[in-house]
Amino acid sequence: MGNVRRARRLMRGGLTRWTWICWVALLVAAGCDSSLQAKREKKDVLLAQVNGEPITREDVRAHFMASEYQEAPRKAEQSIPRVLLEQLVERRLLLQRFRETGEYVSERRVRRFVEFIRRQYGDQDLKAIMKEQGIDEESWLKTMRETLEIEHLLEREVYSKLKVSDSEIEDYYNRNKGKFRVGRRWRVRQIVVSSTKMALQLRKLILEGKSFAALAQEHSIGPERDVGGDLGYFQQGELPENIENVVESLKLGEVSRVVKSPVGFHLLEVSERRLPFQKTLASVRDDIKKRLLADKGRTRLEGWLGELKRNAKITYYPENLENVVSG
Repeated sequence: MGNVRRARRLMRGGLTRWTWICWVALLVAAGCDSSLQAKREKKDVLLAQVNGEPITREDVRAHFMASEYQEAPRKAEQSIPRVLLEQLVERRLLLQRFRETGEYVSERRVRRFVEFIRRQYGDQDLKAIMKEQGIDEESWLKTMRETLEIEHLLEREVYSKLKVSDSEIEDYYNRNKGKFRVGRRWRVRQIVVSSTKMALQLRKLILEGKSFAALAQEHSIGPERDVGGDLGYFQQGELPENIENVVESLKLGEVSRVVKSPVGFHLLEVSERRLPFQKTLASVRDDIKKRLLADKGRTRLEGWLGELKRNAKITYYPENLENVVSG
């Protein structure tokens, strides 16, 4: 399952802002592809119909098996299929709505998207994932097209209509100044070794005038050894309490006593201190705008999807949802 987990990590990395609806698009082509319905065995159990198009037990099982939910605690499994079924219903509604618009996604755009995905995974890894999940290439390509169709639809119907004014940005900043306050910071170097004896020997050398950074490069077992043990900046509360207490007490350039942790024995040095400060509105304006657009986008998307559902004929068959995962 290693390839599948890698695929999920890439997907969760956020190729687009609408992936919460079609986040299984790369792995469940077979489950989401309505053209495969005729090939399904008659024993497939109907779970829902969306304007006459069926969603079956096999759809949800495929969705479940290709998703992050298969690693969820067993006690949560009873409620999970209902969430997945609702996602499939929403996806089907979006694709139906796209067909109603009469628009299309160009072959060139589909090819670019497919090549992008192939590069992200590597061609051989992608083929291994598809084989592992029992997905044929034709179905996968169809799902890639559907994914772009949904993106195109949501951009036109939802995201292109969002606006954030300067007054909204200023109001958010004034109401949330605490979020934009940066506390005291320390720039910390460390040397980590596997024994107290080695740590004490290195400390003695530093006190005699040896370079902390040079000794870190030569002796530290920490991943930051190549940059002289430089850990970068830390704010209050970001370091383990026992280490932060030591860092707070150090003068600039002073080497600490030996500090023990689960990973080894540490020597610490504070190379720089910075006082607390308030970020200006100008410096965070773009971040606030993105946050407000995201909030508005979620709200508008939920409302728009709700309207699609109210105007659709959706029939659920909850009695058939029992044991949908185990079959």
